[in-house]
Amino acid sequence: MDLKSAYAIEVTDETIQLKKKDTLWEALRIPLKETMIIAFTGGGGKTTAMYCLADELADQGKRVIVTTSTHILRPLRRVVAEAADCKTVNDFITAHKETSSLAGWVLVTGLSAEEGKLKGMELSELERLTLLCDVLLVEADGAKRLPIKIPGMEEPVLPEGTHAVVGCMGLNCIGEPWEEKCFRFELAHQVFGNQTMSQRITPSDAARILTSTDGTRKGANSMEYRILINKADDKTQLSLAQAVAEAMGKQWAQHCAVTSFSDQDPIIKI
Repeated sequence: MDLKSAYAIEVTDETIQLKKKDTLWEALRIPLKETMIIAFTGGGGKTTAMYCLADELADQGKRVIVTTSTHILRPLRRVVAEAADCKTVNDFITAHKETSSLAGWVLVTGLSAEEGKLKGMELSELERLTLLCDVLLVEADGAKRLPIKIPGMEEPVLPEGTHAVVGCMGLNCIGEPWEEKCFRFELAHQVFGNQTMSQRITPSDAARILTSTDGTRKGANSMEYRILINKADDKTQLSLAQAVAEAMGKQWAQHCAVTSFSDQDPIIKI
């Protein structure tokens, strides 16, 4: 899907406000390393944001591999190398050397799975994919297409060497019942303890999940952590994004980006 708009949350002594950016990469403000793994966790918008970032990095001349450590929908309009190991991916790239020799490209890889999905290869093999690319983007969490999530015991599945984690949520959870919009809502006590919760998800609730080490930030303590608020499609949703950022406080708001995407997905070739 194409990026319609992206904002960084900028923090001063007095205010927390949205600042328009040209790209998602600019909005996320992740320090660039020579070779890096960026993992996407949480709820709504992970896959869309991951492909958007992949395309932006390819436009910068980066060789990008997109994969998953769990499951991901198989993309219909992108080149996929079905592979169980790094060698098979390397062989695929070599076979397409005329195009893969270009400065920047995007390749999706994984194993064919049921229901039109791809599943991840063994983590040890997945981590070796950094030998073949400049940036490895990994969807490391599943949320059954719901906009916000509380992770289970074995979630997320973060590869060793992950440089940055992008924790995602969709604004369409705000004001909605927990059981309808929050994946694993029955685990809310992990984040909120004995606190009495309202029946519908508030901006404050979302902010707490996004910043908690028992929520979307789980496993990311030693990594760059960014918060991505998706589906800011109109002024009302932008106001909700602002409310979520204010609820998380200045410490985390400065690591937050806000996006809106269109419904079109370009064809990407290696």
